[in-house]
Amino acid sequence: MIRHFLLVLCISGGFLMGVQSEPLNHDRHTPIVDVVAKVTPSVVAIRTDVRKTVSVNPLDAMLFGFRGMGDRVFQEQVYSSAGSGIVVDDRGTVVTNAHVVSEANRLTCTTSDGEVHDLILIGVDSDFDIAILQMDPGGGQSPSTYHEIDWGTTNDLMIGETVVVIGSSLSFENSVTTGIVSAVERTINVKGREKPYFGMIQTDAAINRGNSGGPLVNIRGQLIGVTTLIASEGGGSDGIGFAIPVERVRQVYNEYVHGIVSLEERLGIEYVSQKSFENIDQSQAKRLQLPKNRVEGLIAASLDQNGLGYTYGLRKGDLLIEIDGISVPNLFQFQRALEEHEMGKPLQLTFLRYDTRNSQVDRESIQVPPDRIGKVERIEKADSWFGIEVGGITNDIADRLGVSIDGGVVVEKVASGSPAAEAGLVPSDLIISTNQIPVQTIGDFRRLRHSLQNEPSVLFRIRRGNQMGDVMLGEQAGKEGKKRGWGL
Repeated sequence: MIRHFLLVLCISGGFLMGVQSEPLNHDRHTPIVDVVAKVTPSVVAIRTDVRKTVSVNPLDAMLFGFRGMGDRVFQEQVYSSAGSGIVVDDRGTVVTNAHVVSEANRLTCTTSDGEVHDLILIGVDSDFDIAILQMDPGGGQSPSTYHEIDWGTTNDLMIGETVVVIGSSLSFENSVTTGIVSAVERTINVKGREKPYFGMIQTDAAINRGNSGGPLVNIRGQLIGVTTLIASEGGGSDGIGFAIPVERVRQVYNEYVHGIVSLEERLGIEYVSQKSFENIDQSQAKRLQLPKNRVEGLIAASLDQNGLGYTYGLRKGDLLIEIDGISVPNLFQFQRALEEHEMGKPLQLTFLRYDTRNSQVDRESIQVPPDRIGKVERIEKADSWFGIEVGGITNDIADRLGVSIDGGVVVEKVASGSPAAEAGLVPSDLIISTNQIPVQTIGDFRRLRHSLQNEPSVLFRIRRGNQMGDVMLGEQAGKEGKKRGWGL
């Protein structure tokens, strides 16, 4: 009877389809097809090469000439692995997971149209498991050919909404899977990782090895997360995958590429753990204005004395419970509350503090003025090149010189006796371009330093006050004159 019933269902479905047959020219371009067409050019396959020295069979050493030490013979071998990445701006900046690029000696990526580029590591945030890289164009590729992804948001995610994953699943590049948002704000503990992942997006879209670092996008083709890990009994996809929310990704991107210090960092508070206390006396709960006989929050383990938190009264050991009246029981809620803070208004931090004088817990609040919140500094530094150390342009420097904060990078240090010192460069000079290629950010400077590292000489365009000039550093400096165009 059951088989007959199922057979009827199948026949009924087929009959109905026959009666309501679709026209031959039915458009098969579903929303998912459109999303894939839009997003795929922004996805790259990342290859990491790691060199390791390993022991080899002594017989192999005799046959192939491997070098050894005593009775032990060693050979350097290169191990490769695959991951995914996302192009997030028109300069070729790539976002991926930190664990994808860890220990790599060489990084390359392949774009959707088959072009291969070296990758320069700009920065890593191990807490968020996010790495920022820069494509080295090589071959004179124009930055306009980079296809940047559209940024989205997780603030309005709906459980059950359609999502798409694209990446190098099991090393098959540009593999596409679909699913739904299964849950949000998951906290995931991973063995061997010091801190848990907070606020993760859960999806049932198939995620496998090689997908790490790739995009999780909504039906509009907007980035909402970076696929990071799966929960699996056998190591394959069991329909439980997790992605880092896009807000975390954008924060790390802004810090490393634009040097923008987040509000969280400017508070200068470090948290070791979240704490909860239950069975609080009802009268005490009322006195502390707690909604129930339980309190959850974040312990301030240490504070930067130059940070806003310490400056306005927060101290070590305080239990932070609210930001702007919003409960912050964990790190994810804390970060989200800071992201949602309305600019132009004071930031209110509410915390519980143990008063040793009367042996009781007090509820206290501090307010950070809006003019301190809105002050964004660029603090990112780049390593020395020809004896030059540079930093991003701060708002103060931009105002003083009448330039935009993307108007170059500022020379912060010049090593004594270096080529830059001999050429006359001094701190506060602005580097506008290198070999006639514009330098707008620290990321640009690092990318050019990497791509030009084998060049014997490099031409820098420098701005000093209202004057502009060219400075040649390297082997050709003495032949062509160290300075050109200076009105000094």
